[in-house]
Amino acid sequence: MFLSSHTKSKSTRIYPSKRANQLNFIPALLWAALIFTLSTGHAVEVPRFSNLLEPDKLAHAAAYFVLAGLLLWGFHRTTGLSPKAMTVAIMASVLYGIGMECIQYAFFPNRYFEVLDIIANIIGSILGVLGINFLIK
Repeated sequence: MFLSSHTKSKSTRIYPSKRANQLNFIPALLWAALIFTLSTGHAVEVPRFSNLLEPDKLAHAAAYFVLAGLLLWGFHRTTGLSPKAMTVAIMASVLYGIGMECIQYAFFPNRYFEVLDIIANIIGSILGVLGINFLIK
C-alpha cells in the first residue's frame, strides 16, 4: 500500500492579519477622540428652537451617526455585515455617548448630563448604521 505525505490544504483564502483588521477601526477611534475633545471643551451657547430640533441635538445626532457608521464600516471590512455587527456598532456608540454624558457631569462643571442628548445620540447611532448598511448593500 502506498502512503502519500501530500495533504490537501483546507483553504486557499488569504485572511488579513489581526493588525490589518484593527486598522479598519482607526477612523472610528479618531472620530470618538474628536467627540471627546468637543464634549469636554467649553460649552458653546446655541439658539434654541425646540427641545429635539435645536442645533445642539442635531449636532449630537450627526456626531453619533458618523461614529456608528464608521464602526459598522470597520466591521464590514473585517467580519462583514451582520445583524450582530449592526447591534454592536449601535450599542458601542450609544454606550460611548452615555459615558460622555457621565464624564461631562462628573468632571466638567460647565457641562451637564442631558437625557435629550442621549436620545439624540441613540437616534443618530441607529440612523448611521442603517445608512451605512443601505450604502453597502
